[in-house]
Amino acid sequence: MLKTSDDQQARAKRYEAIHNWLYLVDVILSAAALIFFLLSGWSATLAGWARGVAGNPWLHVPLYAAVTLVGVKLLFLPLNFFGDFYLEHRFGLSNEKLSGWAKDELKSLALNLALGAVVLDVVYFLLRQAGDWWWAGAGVFFLLFGVVLSTLYPVLILPLFYKLVPLENESLKQKLTTLAERVGANVLGVYRWGMSEKTKKANAAFAGLGKTKRIILADTLLDHFAEDEIEVVLAHEMAHYKHGDISKMIAWSTLTTFAGLWVANAGLRLGLERLGFADRADIGAFPLLALCLFAFGLVVMPVNNAFSRWREWKADRAALELTGNRDGFIRAMKKLAEQNLADVEPNPVIEYLLHDHPSLGRRIAFAERWPNP
Repeated sequence: MLKTSDDQQARAKRYEAIHNWLYLVDVILSAAALIFFLLSGWSATLAGWARGVAGNPWLHVPLYAAVTLVGVKLLFLPLNFFGDFYLEHRFGLSNEKLSGWAKDELKSLALNLALGAVVLDVVYFLLRQAGDWWWAGAGVFFLLFGVVLSTLYPVLILPLFYKLVPLENESLKQKLTTLAERVGANVLGVYRWGMSEKTKKANAAFAGLGKTKRIILADTLLDHFAEDEIEVVLAHEMAHYKHGDISKMIAWSTLTTFAGLWVANAGLRLGLERLGFADRADIGAFPLLALCLFAFGLVVMPVNNAFSRWREWKADRAALELTGNRDGFIRAMKKLAEQNLADVEPNPVIEYLLHDHPSLGRRIAFAERWPNP
């Protein structure tokens, strides 16, 4: 079992507890804001204004979306500042300056405005044209949209926030490329991920699809982990590829998306007339649609997390099999716990509800027993 100092774990548990309370506040505030926006008539008023400015729905829908997203950003700005900036500095996990955090918030808003306009335009086109089957068309769209975003993420989205440069360590690069070849992955590059400008936390990823697939290693990982520790961390990521987890996660996400959209369609049928909306394609009823999807997401979240944890357990086992390096795996997990200030033994209920990875304590206990079950 993982051994850390009492002070370290006490700090980690405080950090985890604060984040859990922030999540609860976020959920309550989100639900309250949507309900107020809907029942107060503000959404209908905004929709009427948007239609007056631009009668074409391809224009007034994104206009409504833009004003709504800016309002949401402003509403949650204090919470985001506390959780993403103040708290990270308070626990000694952040290197980011306030100006850098503010720039990232603006970039995030701009990206959300662009993507949100596309998503809502397509969804409301389907609501206008596809009748009771709009949700099926929307499900297909979200599947394709997710694949496109996963493909573009390492080459267009991630570089908006972090500097990526080719890894100069040829020895490590060769080890990781060879590891990728062993699982049948065609890697098109190994990159150093400049996370240290913003955080002390370590991370790594096997990102992209098709011709954008690449290994990305945080400089915070490269600077504090031995090569064999990095190799076993990436072996875990490679195992996801070996097991087809990307396809499985896309399939699972598609299934839950279709289910959520079907539930949202039922919610619209039940609520539109009661709330005074004559047409499901009225953008003023968007908070009702969002509430249905939000509630469904909360209900299925523990199931989604359980599915994810199951795939993570399989990836841990495969990483140990690929490298045969139990000691390196354990050392890497201990360093991640310390560097990322992770609670190694969270409350089991919290882990079940909110965590998409098994706790580091349980992962290390598993490695200590390996290869025995």
